[in-house]
Amino acid sequence: MSPISTTRTRTAPPPREAAPAPELRAAELLREAGLIVADGFGDDRLALAARQLISCAAEVVTALQDSDLEAAREALGSARAAVVSATYAVRVLHDKGRTG
Repeated sequence: MSPISTTRTRTAPPPREAAPAPELRAAELLREAGLIVADGFGDDRLALAARQLISCAAEVVTALQDSDLEAAREALGSARAAVVSATYAVRVLHDKGRTG
């Protein structure tokens, strides 16, 4: 009679894929949010402003890996563009409210 082996062999778990850098993951989530807003609200002025703000946030998050003066200047430029878009949306909606 042969003895039965009761020893178990352990196998290593499969290797995990490296997680994406936090700024890339955050930027991807923001881009996805922009698509959701576009699908849900179309080309409404306020939706366009929201998408501009989301795009600005995605650009700034992506620039976090650089964290230098040039990245900060680019973030400021992007934020200014988002503010202009939001201001225009407010103006259009205000005028629309006044005329009926």
